[in-house]
Amino acid sequence: MTTNKVKILILCAVILAMLVPAALADNTIGGAEGWYQVNCNVDGATVYFDNQYMGTITGGSLTVPVYSTGTPYQTFSVSASGYTTYTGQITAYPSKGGTVNLYATLTAVVPTTTASVIGGAQGWYQVYCNVNGASVYFNGQYMGVISGGSLTVPVYATGTPYTTYSVSESGYTTYTGQITGYPSKGETVDLYATLNAAVPTTTAAPIGGGQGWYKVNCNVDGAQVTFDNQIMGTISQGSLTVPVYVTGTPYQTYSVSAPGYVTYTSTLTQFPTVGQTVALYATLNPQATTVPTTTYAPLTPGLAGAAILIAGLGFVFSRRKDN
Repeated sequence: MTTNKVKILILCAVILAMLVPAALADNTIGGAEGWYQVNCNVDGATVYFDNQYMGTITGGSLTVPVYSTGTPYQTFSVSASGYTTYTGQITAYPSKGGTVNLYATLTAVVPTTTASVIGGAQGWYQVYCNVNGASVYFNGQYMGVISGGSLTVPVYATGTPYTTYSVSESGYTTYTGQITGYPSKGETVDLYATLNAAVPTTTAAPIGGGQGWYKVNCNVDGAQVTFDNQIMGTISQGSLTVPVYVTGTPYQTYSVSAPGYVTYTSTLTQFPTVGQTVALYATLNPQATTVPTTTYAPLTPGLAGAAILIAGLGFVFSRRKDN
C-alpha cells in the first residue's frame, strides 16, 4: 500500500512539473499583443532588440510585434554598412493593441582616406522641428526623421550644395525653406522648421440648400434661355434642365430667344422643392415678314401745270385731225 502511495505522489509531481512551465508561458509569450514601430532614415538597416534580430527597415520603418505581458526589452540597435550603429534605450512599453514609436538616425561613417571622399571634408546641417517623427528632405531627397527635436544631416563641404529643405508629417502642413548657409569642414549649420496642424477641409454646403430643377420646354432647338437675365443654357432636343437651390433666392422671370423668332418672356410662379422638377413652356413664333412699300412724292405745281398743258394740246391736235 505504501509503495502505491509513493507512486501516486511521484506521478502527481511529474504532472505538476509539466503544467507549471505551460502556465508561465501563457503569462509571457502568450500575452496580449502590441507593437514597436522603429523609424529609421536608412532602408535595409538591421534592427535588434536586446541583441535579438527583429528584421530590416523598409520604407523608413519596421514594425515589431511584442507581447504586452511578456518580459520587456531593454535596448534596441539599428545598423547598416557604411553607417554608425545607433543604440537606444527602450523606456516605453506598448499596451494591448498599442504602438510605441522608436527613432534611429544613422550617420554615414566618415571615410578614413580623404582621397576616396566624394565632395571633400564633412560638415553637418542640424534640422530643428517641433514634431518628432517628421520626415526631412533636402532637394526632395529623404534624409531621415526628427528625433528628440532635431535631425543631424551630414554633408560634404565641397560637394554640390543643397538649395531647399522640407519637413513633413501626417496631419501637419509641410514646411519648405531655402538653404542659404553651407557648412565648412567640421562646422554645423542650423535649420529650423515649425509644423502647424493642418486645418481639416470641409466641403461647404451649396448656398441655398437642397437642389431642384426647372425643365424649360421649347419648340426651337438652339434657343437661348435666361432666368432674370442670367444665361442658363440653350434648348437641345426640345428642352433645357436648369438646376436651382430650393431655399436660395428664387428667380422671378424667364425668357427664351432665338434669331428670327419673337422672344418669349414669362413670370416664374412655381418653385421646385428638394428633388422636384417644375416644367416651363415657351413657344417661339417666327417674326412677321415686312413687305417694303413704294412711296411716290407729290407733283410740284409747275409740273402739274405742264402736264395739263401737254394733255390739252394733245386733245386740240386730235380734234383738228378729225375735222
